[in-house]
Amino acid sequence: MTASISNIRFGRLAASAFTRDIQASCAFYRDVLGFEKTFQNGDPVGFMILEKDAAELHLSLVRDHKSSTTNIAHLLVDDVDALHDRLVAAGVRIIKSLADKDYGLRAFVFADLDGNRIDVGQPLTPAEPMRFENRDMAGAIFDDVNLANANFGNANLSGARLTNVNLSGVSIDDAKIDGLTIFGMDIQTLIRAELARRRAD
Repeated sequence: MTASISNIRFGRLAASAFTRDIQASCAFYRDVLGFEKTFQNGDPVGFMILEKDAAELHLSLVRDHKSSTTNIAHLLVDDVDALHDRLVAAGVRIIKSLADKDYGLRAFVFADLDGNRIDVGQPLTPAEPMRFENRDMAGAIFDDVNLANANFGNANLSGARLTNVNLSGVSIDDAKIDGLTIFGMDIQTLIRAELARRRAD
């Protein structure tokens, strides 16, 4: 009787990288990325296992290896910006620049000494909308801040100033807004009209 695939537990799955110089490749992954060699085989050595935390990479010696233009591995980390900065400082070739991707990762791609490409990413966590409820924010200054979807409920915004601020989706309910300015323009009348419209709905 054949076992159902749902009853078969999978163990580790490790990426493999081919290298023309296994010792130089090992040094790169050790010195730049912090991997440790946990196994090697052959005389001369033709295979190694490198590990760092939960990441595992297998190096195989292929003296006539030619690099591919596709990624050989995808690595998730908890601080993609710090790793990117470390690789740049070490002179590592960045293939795709660091950016927030529409598939939910902040990611970049680098190439190792043999041109093997590794895609590095960190999951983007959607920011919780800011809530400013029952707060006295009289005279507060918001410059270059993302306030998208923020909620100002029963807040005192008298004399507050908002400059170069993302206000998409902001809700202001029952707030004191005398003298509130955005981009230097007093919008008190506009906000009062919006509050009146909401109350009427």
